[in-house]
Amino acid sequence: MRFRFRARGPVEVASAAGDRSVYLGCADGYARALAPDGSVRWTVRLGGRVSAPSVADGLVYAAAADGTVVALDPATGERRWTFATGRELRAGPVVADGTVYVAGDGGRVTALHAEDGTRAGSFRNAARAICALAVDGDRLFLAGLDGGAYAHDRTDGRERWRVAPDAAVHGAPTVEGETAYVGTVDGGRIRAVSAVTGRERWRFDAGAGVWASPAVVGDAVVAGSADGAVYALDAPDGAERWRIETGARIWASAVVADGTAIVGNEAGVVYAIDIETGSVEWRHRPGEAVVAPAAVADATVYVADRGGAVSALSKDVR
Repeated sequence: MRFRFRARGPVEVASAAGDRSVYLGCADGYARALAPDGSVRWTVRLGGRVSAPSVADGLVYAAAADGTVVALDPATGERRWTFATGRELRAGPVVADGTVYVAGDGGRVTALHAEDGTRAGSFRNAARAICALAVDGDRLFLAGLDGGAYAHDRTDGRERWRVAPDAAVHGAPTVEGETAYVGTVDGGRIRAVSAVTGRERWRFDAGAGVWASPAVVGDAVVAGSADGAVYALDAPDGAERWRIETGARIWASAVVADGTAIVGNEAGVVYAIDIETGSVEWRHRPGEAVVAPAAVADATVYVADRGGAVSALSKDVR
């Protein structure tokens, strides 16, 4: 362990690792930046539970449950701009080509100019409880806890396709090439669909709900399930390569770094798994339940738990 930091409330969303800092969205309503030695660089109070931050174009973007979106200076935490959506926000903002996308309750998606926070446009998605966003090329992908994964055109908001509208989807689709990979909570399935048309290519039945986005590295798809297993599948056909039983439910996406998948479970154990062989390289128990994906930067793994502790671990320790 390189350092251990404790926030005042749970950290339940993905952290963002930037240039010599890691940025946290905390349930106590604060966004925080930590230095490599674990000291606090800055703390900014927002309006309610803070979603997963994003780092892009020299700024840190964060959203709060009260509908506030902010752009912060990564060095000082100074607010560069603030935008009020007027809707509760569950999903963290995503940034692409100078545009920030946020989605609020009711299905309203808003595009903001990243430089100054002015509105660039908006559209409505069929799902009303949007909980995750992702961008790939000219497409914006959304996940709805009230049903379905969706692809929209980023220029005009037009819906291109939808998948599993009768199933809860919590993690945004992961796109690799011309294929999008989706996990469903209902039915516990991992699906591969055409990223262009949404047509299904294969599906795999996990033992329980798949809450997070699958991770894709090379020709392998890695996903955790609420049955406590981490699965590795062949990307072309969905055949199972291996599975690792962790003994507790998995809520977060695996993070992949240098051929290793890193994922935590509800029992508070973090696993580092060799993707090629399925062997466990190391385990670490940070404390309480881990429900957020880890962040990796400069051979350091940042793991946050529901107790508010953030542990910085050397990635290569065996």
